[in-house]
Amino acid sequence: MNNEIKIEFGPGQKLSAVSDDYCIDVDMPVSEGGEGSAPEPTHLFLASLATCAAHYARKFCEARSLPMEGLGLKVRYQYNEEGNQIAKFTYELSIPDGFPEKYKAALLRALDLCPIKKLLMSPPAFQLEIV
Repeated sequence: MNNEIKIEFGPGQKLSAVSDDYCIDVDMPVSEGGEGSAPEPTHLFLASLATCAAHYARKFCEARSLPMEGLGLKVRYQYNEEGNQIAKFTYELSIPDGFPEKYKAALLRALDLCPIKKLLMSPPAFQLEIV
């Protein structure tokens, strides 16, 4: 597996994150000089948190043959007082009617398995280089 993402600079504010397996397009909103044609980087980050947690919720339910219809996840985020940094995430999990009580706490713990969240809890070092 290649541990690298290459960024291709497109026209205007467009960027593409390219690896061996995929390409993700990014653009900035019109208010920041982009066309708003693709998610901005912050939205990609938020989507990765939410979809990662949802993946683990799905895997939990599938492993136990639990009902999935009606399962939903919403991740809310709040900014700090200055409005320049996210200060809090709230995960709101909706479960199907009749979901077994004995699995509710374990299902919430499954959301915590997300490696994206774990990365935030114990951040890696960053190194910047000009090559």
